[in-house]
Amino acid sequence: MAKNWAICVGINDYDNMPTLQYAQRDAELMRDYFIDEAGFEKENVYLFTDNSPQINDAGKPFNSQPTYGTLQRFLRVRYNKEFLSAGDNFGSFIAVMECVLMTEII
Repeated sequence: MAKNWAICVGINDYDNMPTLQYAQRDAELMRDYFIDEAGFEKENVYLFTDNSPQINDAGKPFNSQPTYGTLQRFLRVRYNKEFLSAGDNFGSFIAVMECVLMTEII
């Protein structure tokens, strides 16, 4: 049976850039959409925001603050082994610096 996976990233607070108002909210709304409307299983939707809760996945706990190091570590550990199969779907939503990137669900 096909599985659905998604990553949602929303950064409001930057160290050396203006603070945003809605990036975190937008990422949380997209997470809710993936789970409530698109039917993704909650444990397969990963949220990275300024104050999102820790992620427990792939046998390891991950800090979910969306820093370069955190995201790089999560992607390396989580996707080190193939996990998508034929028919699976992967979606992503990234809201940063007044630019929203949303990949098509494949």
